[in-house]
Amino acid sequence: MQPGLGINMIIGMSTACFYPTLYVENAAQKMGEMNIPDIEVFFSTLSEYKPDFVKELKKKVDEHNTNVFSVHALSLQFEPQLFSSHARSRQDSLDIYEQVLEAGAVLGAKVYVMHGPAHVKRACALNLNYEYIAEYTDPLADMAKQYGIKLSWENVHWCWYANPDFPEKLNPLLSSDNLYYTLDIKQAAQAGFSPSEFIKQMGQRLVNVHVCDYSISDNKGVVPKLPFLGDMDFDVFRAALKDAEYDGPIMLEVYNSNYSDYSELLDSYNRVKKFFVG
Repeated sequence: MQPGLGINMIIGMSTACFYPTLYVENAAQKMGEMNIPDIEVFFSTLSEYKPDFVKELKKKVDEHNTNVFSVHALSLQFEPQLFSSHARSRQDSLDIYEQVLEAGAVLGAKVYVMHGPAHVKRACALNLNYEYIAEYTDPLADMAKQYGIKLSWENVHWCWYANPDFPEKLNPLLSSDNLYYTLDIKQAAQAGFSPSEFIKQMGQRLVNVHVCDYSISDNKGVVPKLPFLGDMDFDVFRAALKDAEYDGPIMLEVYNSNYSDYSELLDSYNRVKKFFVG
């Protein structure tokens, strides 16, 4: 077994692990009780972007000296419209996007994780206009920068960023220096690629990793699981991160159906920590 990525590696957990059983503020509190030092906050509804709610969430986080590394919004609420050519629709979505950035800044987040538009017409081939995407991405990245936050586009199999070559085609067309990438293991598998293929293209712009495991079933497809309980080759994955000189966080992000109780979830977190930190 290869050595870990380094003793300074951040190993965290997403509040998404508790969705929908716990509201985000209760999930943050639960992780504090579990002594998880670094977390990703996954907002799930529009009311959670409001200043009064964020202040209360900040209190919950501070009670346990928890660091919020990243924030994530429920993308279909507004992110597709950020790329709309319909000016009024886009402006309304920009207002919501800025609310999430403001919330992230209050929480001390360094990264905003974005899904972007969905590929809803699955019967049609996905032919992306990268010039158009860059034109609309630049102001989003620059706005995030004003709040001290990196805009990080996540690979998602049902969205525009489903293929590993997305950064290779988009990056040269950007004028902003504030677009980065988040790698999600299960989403890579669901798109039919290995996570390592995405790492190569993300390169030095990789700033966040969502870790889980999965198995592949003939009748169920890609089935997410807790790390080290599926078909994922974690030795190969860790080596790919090391080759890319990755030094960002590893965030445990699993579904609440993947574990039976919180002790099992905590055991999984500790196993991930031991594997990647060494």
